[in-house]
Amino acid sequence: MTVSLRKNPTRSTSWSTAALAGCAALFGLLGISSSAHSHPGPIDENGGHYDGASYHCHMSVCDEPDTFTRGSRDSFFFDPESRDKFFNAADWPYDEDFDGDCQNTRNEILAVTSRAPVRYTNPRNCEARTGEWFDEYTGEVFTVAAQLELDHIIPLRYAHNVGGDAWPPGKKVAFANDPMNLILTERREANRKNERGPSRYLPREEYRCDYVRQWLAIAEKYELRLATQDSNRITVILRDCGED
Repeated sequence: MTVSLRKNPTRSTSWSTAALAGCAALFGLLGISSSAHSHPGPIDENGGHYDGASYHCHMSVCDEPDTFTRGSRDSFFFDPESRDKFFNAADWPYDEDFDGDCQNTRNEILAVTSRAPVRYTNPRNCEARTGEWFDEYTGEVFTVAAQLELDHIIPLRYAHNVGGDAWPPGKKVAFANDPMNLILTERREANRKNERGPSRYLPREEYRCDYVRQWLAIAEKYELRLATQDSNRITVILRDCGED
């Protein structure tokens, strides 16, 4: 006895049409554009995301950034707050294994900065468990990797707001994984710093001179125009450090 698996094409088509119409209505109620399914990518706080040399809105209420229309002179006159809502952490990944050795950027930094042999959670040495790390921000020593956070000296959101939003995807990834801009610090201290610039956060006094010098070096390397209050604060600190 043969069992037919053929379905009623009319009924199936009718159901599909109704289902698609229902989905479209639901997207409308939620404020989600139907074009959201035309390309992948998590959305930012504005309701869209960058896709190479363009920006795509996925919500019915969504502003277009001036990222690709402003001239070079416009970078002298910017409002960081107007750019902040277009920040998307997914554009700045640093938790991936870029060289294929099973260690992500955090574990690469843990491995090269430990002052003692690193012990790992598995035989492949993918994830650091213990070692000895000196926290420049606090001056404390830690032996358990889980106590430490990988911090970006110039925070990713900060970089986005002062010109990094116009970078191509590859440059954003390079910035997020540049050892020059990475440092390990105790988790609570990382939370205290968060996305603040030098005008709102400074590490312990013994490290402040080196800290603000690093800010300037990174900003120069990536051609970032620091916020005025941070630039002024750095100038004052360097003067106290004996630099003109």
